[in-house]
Amino acid sequence: MPNLLLLHFENMKVDLPGQIRLIADFLDIEIEPVAWSRILEHCSFSYMKAHATKSVPLGGAFWDGGAETFIHKGTNCRWRDQLITEDCRLYEETAQRELGDECAAWLASGHIYSHPVYRLP
Repeated sequence: MPNLLLLHFENMKVDLPGQIRLIADFLDIEIEPVAWSRILEHCSFSYMKAHATKSVPLGGAFWDGGAETFIHKGTNCRWRDQLITEDCRLYEETAQRELGDECAAWLASGHIYSHPVYRLP
């Protein structure tokens, strides 16, 4: 699908301005230079956490602790500390089997063959 752009949280954390430019290019939108600082502020994890009730479905009513629980820490791979090694191995094997090498690689790292973006054909 040429109109689908997949973004990975890891890439957003590492290079938010680059990912915002990627989104704008994909949508063929020109961003005014004066808007950049506000866009980056509003797309930051800290801003989204501080304003979680505005961005989480039904203001976070589905989660114990509300919207702030849904937008939790903003760190990657925390699940590895919660699962035993065998569970991690089973997950990775299942992802490769079900998704294929490229998609499983993107899911794990946000990269396929050194390209940070994966566009479905």
